[in-house]
Amino acid sequence: METHQNKELTLKNLLEAAELTEPELSRRMGIGIRIVADWKAGRKVPRFDNAIALSRELGVSLKTLARAMKLDVQGVPDDE
Repeated sequence: METHQNKELTLKNLLEAAELTEPELSRRMGIGIRIVADWKAGRKVPRFDNAIALSRELGVSLKTLARAMKLDVQGVPDDE
């Protein structure tokens, strides 16, 4: 799922690619739907433990997730 060349990399697009809705993601992660909406709108970023769980649910690396959330990952090494 790490191929997103045709679309801007956003959490919305990652959710669509994973075929997950906000309510489904909220339920699977055990968090409020408002939290997911805030992440999707760029109002907030997830805590590290939630970022790991989100990355797992979306099937993408943490670095890809960070890029989708408009975080600067320049200079961050890739996983081995």
